[in-house]
Amino acid sequence: MTFWLILCGFLAGIVGGMGMGGGTLLVPLLSFFDISQKTIQAVNLISFLPMSIFALFVHSKNNLVKTKRLGFLTIPAVIFAVATAFLTTFLNNHVLKVLFGVFLLCTGVAQLKKVFAKN
Repeated sequence: MTFWLILCGFLAGIVGGMGMGGGTLLVPLLSFFDISQKTIQAVNLISFLPMSIFALFVHSKNNLVKTKRLGFLTIPAVIFAVATAFLTTFLNNHVLKVLFGVFLLCTGVAQLKKVFAKN
């Protein structure tokens, strides 16, 4: 099992480095193992920190980070992330798994609409 967990981390790191967010891949991959959804989300949040710091460094070095109006994005994001983290303590693992699946489906549909709208 250790090999598969390392492979999941490797793949999530690649996706995270591309800017998509490693959790988009890490959470579904870890759900195939006998790990509770809350533990999976905790692992995702912990792994997000080093991946995002490194990605921010690389993108800043390449002048790809736009700092204008950054507070309008980060302040509400932090507030709602903290609020949602407290909310998840009241939800069971199955509900969290379903909600994350719905989120991924909606994101996928939105991306498909963008792709087909350009053609």
